[in-house]
Amino acid sequence: MYRKLLLAILFVFISFSVSYADEVNDLLNFYVKKFNPEKASLVISDKPDETGKFNDIYMELTGVVIEKLRLASLVVRMRGVQFNEPAEWKKGNVKCNDALSVLATSTILESDINKSIADRTFGKGDGEWHDLALKIRPEGLKGSGYYKFSILDIRIDIDSKLKVVKGKELWLDEPAVKVNKLDIPDYVTNKALARIQPLVDLRKLPLPLTLHNVELKNGSATLSSRKLPEALTKGLKYTYTK
Repeated sequence: MYRKLLLAILFVFISFSVSYADEVNDLLNFYVKKFNPEKASLVISDKPDETGKFNDIYMELTGVVIEKLRLASLVVRMRGVQFNEPAEWKKGNVKCNDALSVLATSTILESDINKSIADRTFGKGDGEWHDLALKIRPEGLKGSGYYKFSILDIRIDIDSKLKVVKGKELWLDEPAVKVNKLDIPDYVTNKALARIQPLVDLRKLPLPLTLHNVELKNGSATLSSRKLPEALTKGLKYTYTK
């Protein structure tokens, strides 16, 4: 009798553990499909409750793609984070509804920003850019390209600081613009700059994070929350490599 009871308890424990592991794998699989990362790791402090709430969760992704923009890295630490019910995760329906604390940082390479802008704005018609190349340096952004306006092909040089807007966008800040050899009204250059703004748009990122700071280095920009996320060193870790 005792042996049967022990086996029954063990069966329930194993079934619960497998279900719990499956649920977290479903969560990781959702973000892998959503972000198409080169590498991903997910660390949780303990199991989610039946409503989908975690006490502490840490996510680190490399080579993330958001709306055709590649992020070199994305790191997020969330505490008291509420997802929808775990039963939905297996269906690919994952929603991160709220969190008590979200700390995050993301690094974007200038080459990926240039590619994203080219995909969005390059063309041969009126109001389109071509041959635009932006360079990020610690002091700001510099670049030049050609903007099609009516019958004119206008070379525009840009020298600008960068700022975070609305917690998820990277914008030119007080850009200085020079137009070579042409007397062009301001509204034309303003229209041209509006075509490439924002440089980075993370509004479709399905996480409730807010970014405030931007740090510039040669060839990259790092957006972050007021405090940087620290790794969760204790907990269960799930990994993915493409």
